[in-house]
Parts: sequence; structure tokens; C-alpha cells
Amino acid sequence: MASERVIPRVPPLSVWASSRLNSLLRSETTDRFNRVFDVTFAQDLEVVLNGKSFTRDEYKEVLLGQSGAGPSAIKDVHIEGETVVNPIPSGDRLVGGFVGMFYTITSTSKRFFVFGVPARQKDVSSINLTVKSTVPYPATRLRYPDPRRITAVNQILQPRTFIVSYPRSVVPANETSGSGKVELGPVNITQVEEELSVLGNKFSTASVPEADIDEE
Repeated sequence: MASERVIPRVPPLSVWASSRLNSLLRSETTDRFNRVFDVTFAQDLEVVLNGKSFTRDEYKEVLLGQSGAGPSAIKDVHIEGETVVNPIPSGDRLVGGFVGMFYTITSTSKRFFVFGVPARQKDVSSINLTVKSTVPYPATRLRYPDPRRITAVNQILQPRTFIVSYPRSVVPANETSGSGKVELGPVNITQVEEELSVLGNKFSTASVPEADIDEE
């Protein structure tokens, strides 16, 4: 008796992309990070980051540095504005397409401390992804791995900023807000908490589920 082909159940492209990125950045070990990265990005990945070309391995190191498996402990990953364009009108979710989104990461440093408290950090980025079905799967199998992979990345990543909380006793009242919190920017610009809240309003706090990563 011939086996019937089982059509895989896969999430829509926007959910697939955001959940993969969320799982990658929330990885707490390098083993987990490597596994998610390998089932998300194609081997022949093309990357343009802040206008410069990166190899797949170089880009992997960039994302590792942002993730919880790197020098920071992730507190929040916020993803919003997912926009999807499918090159071919089709009901087949495995066709692939183009995805654009914004994300922000709030984390605590594992290396830098201020008055004994880990410094808080913020990463802000916009990213455009090209996704294609690149992995062949067998004609008969009870469960299929998701064949979609990111084949191209075009990303703008702002320099990391540090948000440091100072005891009120060491911060002159006429130089910063009463909260004692300031953000140290990439060009040594000190911004008060009220300014940070305006920037933060540009990004949603919508939660994104962890990706269901198949063992492949």
C-alpha cells in the first residue's frame, strides 16, 4: 500500500519569522543558539548590515552578541510592524516571501556593573528578510521539517545604549530627572528618562511565541 504524502502544518510567514528571531535572541546557551540559527538561516546566506556585507559566520557572531547566550542576559524582546509580501499569490505557506519588522531588546550586562548593579542595555533594529523554501524533504514522512530558510538579510542596527540607575544621592537634582536613571548613548549623550519614554513609544510590547524548532 503506497504511503500518502502528509502536508506539513506550518505557521504563516510573519509568525514564522518573528518566532524564529525571538527564539534566537532568547537563547540562553550557545548550543540552543546554534541549533536555532542553523534551522533559520540558509547556508548561502547574504547579509547587508548597516550598509556593509557580512558573511554568514560574521553575522552569526553579531546575533550571538545580542542574544542571551552572549554577554547579556535578555529581559525582553519586543517585535512589531511585521510586514509580509508574497512574490506569488498562493495558498501554499511554504512558498516563502519577504518580511520586514522592527525589534528592540532590553537586557542586563553580564560584564558591566554600576554601584554593584548590572547595567541595563537596549538594542534597536529594523530588519528585512528574504525567505525561501530551500530544504528538500522526503516524499513520505509522518512529520516534515519546515523547509523555509532566510536567504538574505538587510538590517539597520543602532549602536547599543546603556541605561544606568544611579542612587539619588550622587545625581544632582538640577542635572537629571528625579528617577536617577540616564541613558548613555553611543556618542556620550546623556538623556533623561522622559526622553527614553518617547523613544520607547515607537515600539510595541507585543509578545511573540517561541518557535517550534524541529530536530533535523
